[in-house]
Amino acid sequence: MPVIAKPNVQTARMGGVDWPSQSALNQMHQSQYILHAAGGKLSQIPVEKVLLPHSNNMNPQSVQVDLGPNGTVYVRQPELLCNSTDGGRTWTSTPVTPPAGAGPGFQWKVLSDGTFISVGCTEGAGVRDPAVVWASTNEGQTWTQRAQIPVEMNLPGGDPYQARYTARGLSRLQDNTLLWAVDVRDNPWTEGYGLYSFRSTDGGITWGGPTLMIDWGTEGSTTLLPSGKVLAAVRYQRPKLSGDPPEWPANPWKHVFLTDSEDGGQSWTTPRQLTTVSGQTFGYPTALSDGTVVVVHDTRYGPGPAGSRAMISRDEGKTWLDEAYYLDSSVFVGSYSASVVLPDNTILTIAGSSQAGNTWDAVKDKTDLYAVRWKPHGAVRHSSNPSRKMK
Repeated sequence: MPVIAKPNVQTARMGGVDWPSQSALNQMHQSQYILHAAGGKLSQIPVEKVLLPHSNNMNPQSVQVDLGPNGTVYVRQPELLCNSTDGGRTWTSTPVTPPAGAGPGFQWKVLSDGTFISVGCTEGAGVRDPAVVWASTNEGQTWTQRAQIPVEMNLPGGDPYQARYTARGLSRLQDNTLLWAVDVRDNPWTEGYGLYSFRSTDGGITWGGPTLMIDWGTEGSTTLLPSGKVLAAVRYQRPKLSGDPPEWPANPWKHVFLTDSEDGGQSWTTPRQLTTVSGQTFGYPTALSDGTVVVVHDTRYGPGPAGSRAMISRDEGKTWLDEAYYLDSSVFVGSYSASVVLPDNTILTIAGSSQAGNTWDAVKDKTDLYAVRWKPHGAVRHSSNPSRKMK
C-alpha cells in the first residue's frame, strides 16, 4: 500500500521553542496547568487535573476511556472501573469484572444507551478462532455473548497470516458505529503485515469486513468528524523493503500516520504521515464541533523527555499547526493517553503516568492515571453554556 510521506509540519521542535526540560515537565505534571509551545514562546495554560483511583496491574499503555449516557465518563483499569458524572472532576470506582475468558487486558466501549461492548480474540502464532463480542447492561458486572467475528483474512499480499494481535482493539464513533481492528503478520514480521478493521452499526450484533486499513499498521484510535468523515490515527512501522532508497535505515518508519474514511469505516484513504520523529508512534484523535482535531501522541525516544504531547488541526486533520501542548510527564517511555470530548467542547484526556522506571516490572503496580480537562486556544464553546470557564 502506498503512503504519503509529506507532513506539513516537522514535529521535533514545535512552536519555535525547544522541548521543555525534565524539571519543567515534572513541575507541570504536579500542577494545575499544561505547557503550550507556540510563536516562539512556552506558556502555562491553566487546566483542571485530577488523580484517578489507583489500580494495581495497570501500565502506561493500557488507558481506556469512553462516554456513556448523560455524559458519564468511564475509565477501565485492570482491577477497577472508574466513573465520573461531572466531567472528570471527581471519580468513584468499583471492582471490574471482565467477560469470562477475556483476561485482564480486555477492551470495551460504551454505547449511548449504556450498554458496554467488549471484543477480543486469542492472540499469537497459529491462532484462527473467531473473535467474541460481549455485552453488559450493568456497567460490566456481568456479560453475555452477543456475536462472533470470523478472523479469516490473509496478509495483504495474499499469503496466510502466521500470527495476529489486537493492540488497536475497539473504537466507538460518536454515532455508535463500532470499529474493531486486528493486525495480522508473518512470523517474524519482516515480509508481510496488515491492519484490518471490522464494522458494526447495530451495537455489535452483526459485523462487516474485514477491510484493510493499512499495511504495516497497528495501534491508535478513531473519531467521527463534524463533516461526517472518519479520521483514524495509526502506528505505521515497517522495516526497509526492496525498492526503498538505498540510503534509508533498516527500520525507516515508526511514526503516527492518518487515514480517512468517507463511508463510516467501510474503506480508507491513502495513509499520510503526521509525526516526523521515530518513536512518535501512538496517536489518539478527538474532534471538536468546529472541525478542530486534536491528536495526542507519545514521544518515546526524544527529542526531550518522555510524555504526552497534543497537536492541533483546524481543518479536520488536513493540515497541522506549528504548535504543541505538553500534557504530562512519565519516566516510562511510550506512555499512551486517550481522550473524550465533553458537551461544552472541553477535552478530557486520561494520561497514564509512571515515575517508577522504564521496565514493565517497574510500572506494574506503580502507574497512575490523571484526568486533564483542557481546551486548545481558540476552541469553540458549546452554545448552550457559553460562559462556562476553566478553573
